[in-house]
Amino acid sequence: MRTVHIIEADQTPAPVKVVGENITILAEGDLSKPFEMHIQEGVQGGGPPPHFHPWDEAFYVIDGQVEITVDGCSTTMTRGGYVHIPAGTIHAYKNLSARAKIIGVVSDPRGGKLFTALDQLKVPEDLPQILAIAEQFGVTFLPWAARE
Repeated sequence: MRTVHIIEADQTPAPVKVVGENITILAEGDLSKPFEMHIQEGVQGGGPPPHFHPWDEAFYVIDGQVEITVDGCSTTMTRGGYVHIPAGTIHAYKNLSARAKIIGVVSDPRGGKLFTALDQLKVPEDLPQILAIAEQFGVTFLPWAARE
């Protein structure tokens, strides 16, 4: 049964660290079906390489500049910019400013579980483990070189 889910400002969960990004999981899918919400913060050059997964995802830029690439088409977004990405669509983002912050909303509880499973892993040393975990959650990363 779904219930009201409230997080007071002083009770915000600690972020997980996912390959250089701090991701605060505000609403996990099991608590807030049919979606979950994250705050994703990263430094210049950070962000995931091209990938796809079986759930919808949306990003809303809170601070900084973020280049979002969907199906090979890139757009630079600033504060107030929003994009919705349908399930199965190849996408990536890269932080262009020194610091960037976005709200991520996903339509499946695997998003937050994936981030938690990837907490503290690093590239390149943990790449085989990262790819194996991603596969368990239905995420397919394209070759890292495809990001350039």
